[in-house]
Order: sequence, then C-alpha cells, then structure tokens
Amino acid sequence: MHRLFSITEMVTAILTVDSSRNDLLQSCLQVNRLFSHEAVRILWRRCGAGFPVTHSGRDPTALDLAKIAAYDMLRAQYYADCIYELRFAPNEEVRSWQEEVRFYKFLTNLRFPALKSFAIETCDVSYLEPRNELNHFLLQWLELSWDVEDSPNLKAFHMVLKETFPSDGIENSVWFVKFAPILSSLSVELLNDHWSLALLKALAALPALRKLQGGKLSSELLSDLSKGFPVLEDLATTYSGSFESLTSLFPQVSVLTLELSDPIHTGLEKLGGLSVLTSIDLTYAMRGIISGPELLALAHGCPHIRTVNLPSAGMLMADEPCPQGQCIDDTTIDEFARALPKIETFSFGLENRSALTHQSVISLARHCPELGFFHITANICIPDLIQGLEEVSEKISAAPLPSVTFMGFYLIDDNPHLYGDIASLARRLCRLAPILCELSITDGSENDDEFRVEVEAIAGPWNQRDDTQD
Repeated sequence: MHRLFSITEMVTAILTVDSSRNDLLQSCLQVNRLFSHEAVRILWRRCGAGFPVTHSGRDPTALDLAKIAAYDMLRAQYYADCIYELRFAPNEEVRSWQEEVRFYKFLTNLRFPALKSFAIETCDVSYLEPRNELNHFLLQWLELSWDVEDSPNLKAFHMVLKETFPSDGIENSVWFVKFAPILSSLSVELLNDHWSLALLKALAALPALRKLQGGKLSSELLSDLSKGFPVLEDLATTYSGSFESLTSLFPQVSVLTLELSDPIHTGLEKLGGLSVLTSIDLTYAMRGIISGPELLALAHGCPHIRTVNLPSAGMLMADEPCPQGQCIDDTTIDEFARALPKIETFSFGLENRSALTHQSVISLARHCPELGFFHITANICIPDLIQGLEEVSEKISAAPLPSVTFMGFYLIDDNPHLYGDIASLARRLCRLAPILCELSITDGSENDDEFRVEVEAIAGPWNQRDDTQD
C-alpha cells in the first residue's frame, strides 16, 4: 500500500468525500488499523442524530451501542469515545419493547469524553409497562449515572418530557447544569410545567449559556430573579405577563420566540429595548391587541431585525388567533418597512383583515429589497397591487420583489374584486417577482383562486417563463 495511505489526514479526506455512504465506511473497517479507526470515528460521530435508516445504509443508534455494551463493554467504549453528538429517541429506535428495554441499562457504564451535544426524549403512552420502565431508566440515568467529568466538552443539551413531571423532578434531571460551565445550549420541552426559580438561578450562573428553550416563564417569576442572563442570545418559551423583565434580564437576546399564554393589550414597545434583536416570533392568545405606536417603537428600537412573525405563517395557516389591531394602517406598515430595510421574513396578521391593503405590500417592496418570504392579512386587490408594483419597478429600474420566493395573502371572504385577464396578470406578477416559487391566497374569491393557479403554473425555477408577452 502506498505510504500516502498511512497519513491520517489523507485517509480522513478519502473517507469524508461522501461520508453519507455508510457502506463505503463499513467496507473500510477491514482495510487496516488506520482505515478502521477513521471509519469508526466517522460512523459513530453522530450516534442517533440522523435517520435510523438511510438510502446508503443504517446509521448507528443508541440502541445499537447499548446492545454492543451488553456483550463487549470495551468495544462499546471504543465507539463511545468517538461520539460527538448523541441522540436518544426510543420512539424511533425501539421496535420490540419487551425484548429491547433491557439493553439500555448497559449505557450507564459508558463514558462519552468527546460528547458536545446530547438529546434525550422520554416515551409517550407511559402507562404501557415497557415504556414506563424505559422512562424510569432515562430519568435515573440522568439523575444518578451521568458524570459531567466524563463529558467535559458538553455544550448542548436537549430533553423532551412527554408526560408531566414535578418541578423538582425536572431540576434533578438537569442537575448537571450547575457543574457544566461551558454549556451553551439548553432545550427542555415540558408538559404543563414552569421553569422553577431555583433552576433559573442555576442557569443564570452558566457563563456560556447562549440558548434556552422550553418550559414556561412569567414576569412574576422573573421579578424574583436577581441575576439575569447577560450572554443569552436565543430564548424560546411560553410566556405570560409584561415584557419589561425580558429586556432587563435578557439584554443580548437576538432570537426571541414566545408563545403568549395570556392576551396582551399593551407593552409590546418594551421589546424595543432589545437593541440586538434579529428575529421575533410571537404566538398570540385570544383577544390580544397590538397597536401601531407599539409596532413602530419595536421597529425603531430594534434596527437589526430580519425576521418578524406576528404571528408566524404557520399560525396564520392554522387559523390561530390574530391580535386586534389598533391604529394600524398602510402608513404604519410603510414606516415599519422604512425602519427595517434588512428584513427578510415578514408574517403579519390582524383580526381585522380589512385594516391593510395592497399598499402595505408595495411599501415592503419599495423599502425591503432583501425580503424573501412574507405572509400578510389584507384587503388586497390583485390588479391594483400589480399596477403599484410596476410603478415601483419603473422608478428603480429593476424588479421590486427581487428576493421573494414565497408570498401569502389572507383576504376577506368572497373578495368582490374583478381581475380581467387573469393569465396576463399572472405573467406580470412573475416578472415583478422573478424568483417567486409559491403563491398562497386564503379566503379570496374564485378569481383569486384562478389567479393563484395561473401564477403557480409559471412560477418557480422548474417552469418556463415567457417574458416576451404583455
């Protein structure tokens, strides 16, 4: 064999040309010690992190590791030494509960010295005895057997609890956060449970924590928190109460995702104090309110925002509650767009769909050239929208929606607007949005549906556009 193949970096380069092909890696296990070691390292780097079965072979899972440990602990530890990302999802892995639950106990004897990311998911339908037994093992593994010193590089921890646990149980399950100073990402998805004050204090003491997801927070709970999260950048949680505590305790948050459990009537402008905010996503409770001055205060206070979901497109598609708008019209959206010229995603829904018109979309086109995805509730007349966009195009000598790939309109039921030549209008819109892939129109008229079909017939890179007509 050529001496080049005795160089570790050369062997690694060969094996990672197409690391998705597990059959290639598995065949290299028999070449020699160097090839075998590098193949093992690549195969086990992300244990359970991908799909259990791929087009090119079966990826190793935590169950595979447990079965190996049951018969050969040294070999299993050799594989565990290579794992950087461990995902334990028994709902996907276990096929025969009665036969295979017994294997998992052997994981408690393994160390994971290279581990950086750990995700664990308890089972649902816990009243079934095998699953209940596995849930008990998972929590016991976390509470009693996890030795942080054995995984000194752990930075990301994600846990999904599919049944209700008392707050002290949750604290015990993630007790090691107090001893993991480099932990930068923590995600705990709970059912009907709040973060406890004791756990929040322990988390606030982590100097590297950048991401926190899950649970429930309230302004009342945060008022008892003496020390905030000065370096946290990503916060996603269910929230109730005023927003004032968020700005003082999470000053560096750039990605904010909140599911509001109570309707808000005032106070959105407080989030304008998050000056580094780049993404805001709010899911509203029933009877919430948003005012024009609050919306503009948010825009002027957070000039770096690129993603605005008030609420998200998914909530609009699911017909979830939209806030009632007060003092919001097309001029409000125009000033909002002027203040945020770098916006890329804009989803905005109001209970009163007649508050905005096609002028709001024209304002977004005029001031936000990087806009790529938007959904909006409005009383839109398509012919007027296209005419207005063409006027913008003439002024700037370019397509007014150069980056838009997806757009969605949520109209008034049975919109009476007349279209005329629908096919011609569709071609004109596709020239104004040259990379448009999808148009969604909800609750419009028959003309709106016909227009959408015509646009989708010519939009997207897979279709041929005829720019010579009209």
